Amino acid sequence: MGSSTKMKLLFVALLCISSSVFGTEWGDVGDACVDPKAKCVIRAMDDMIANRVAWDNKTAWVAIMEEFFTEDMIYDTNYNPIEDELNNSTGIETWFYQEHIPFNLAFDNVTFNQLIFASEEETATTTTYGKGRWKGDIGTIPGSEQFGAEVTMRIFDFYIMNEDKIFYNWMLLDFVELMYYAGYRVLPKSGLREGWVQAPAAMDGIPAPISRLVDPMDGPNAKILVEEALLHDIVYGEGPSDLWNEDMSWYGPFGIGFANNKEDYEIHYLKPLREGISDRQVEINVLTCEGAYCGVNGFIHGVHTGPWLGEEATNLPIRIRFGFHYRVDVRSKVIPEGYALFDIPGAFHEVGINLFDRFTPEYAVENSLVL
Repeated sequence: MGSSTKMKLLFVALLCISSSVFGTEWGDVGDACVDPKAKCVIRAMDDMIANRVAWDNKTAWVAIMEEFFTEDMIYDTNYNPIEDELNNSTGIETWFYQEHIPFNLAFDNVTFNQLIFASEEETATTTTYGKGRWKGDIGTIPGSEQFGAEVTMRIFDFYIMNEDKIFYNWMLLDFVELMYYAGYRVLPKSGLREGWVQAPAAMDGIPAPISRLVDPMDGPNAKILVEEALLHDIVYGEGPSDLWNEDMSWYGPFGIGFANNKEDYEIHYLKPLREGISDRQVEINVLTCEGAYCGVNGFIHGVHTGPWLGEEATNLPIRIRFGFHYRVDVRSKVIPEGYALFDIPGAFHEVGINLFDRFTPEYAVENSLVL
């Protein structure tokens, strides 16, 4: 049998596997997925990624991903000093080389644990943590120095559909967390617990929510509350929104940490943000809700006029990429839980501060007074 014939047979087999997953694995009734359209497509795609199907065979992998992504898809991820690694890419083949392969060469067989997967028909979002072991570098983060060591990473994804395929995918890794697991504390230690995240404290499924059990009126109502809390906290408020529970749980990124009440949320996150970043405005890319679960991503725009995360004011415009997730108590009109990630290295890059220069003994975890 010739090599070209073998390759064609491989394509057929892989596409059959993909079609099987898409058509039957995730459906709740019969052979078709009955969840929101975006969730059906993304879940089938995620299964291919998580199971590393043909991960290092470009031709086969691109053929599989063409089932799920538009030809002109955009993959938008962390800032990285290497221009053609991570950052922003257009097209499936470019994504393969720019993010997919670097990720798989940096980490060994990551297990992904989705906590929230909320979807409407045309938009969707997930917040996740992954666990694996280092086997190489990711961007300029020297994971190879910790070869074989366990690594945890928080992740978000936001999606926009074009007809039946994904057109835009924003993905973010908590790079400050990965820098820590690579052996370097590039930001001052937070007064809160760092690197801690849990599934929502509700029996709504993992990941939440279970689409077929969602009240269709909850999503629009939750969206109103989330947008109000977001704008209050970031733009015009002088403290946490009244929509947050007093005993709220907020899972912030590495460098800020986990707040388990409204006071800690104010002291360790909002107050430093207000004092460090002035003239704040919010640019929203996606705001999507399914039942009591919402996600919103975009940028916080402002001016770096005060100390923030250990860095003195530069008085320069700053743009902070963010992704937030929420569990909303729609009946009581309050928010018990929130999740947040930022591209902190990317934000500091905008004001001339390079966290990627800190892979030196001065910042080594073992040399920190407090780990």
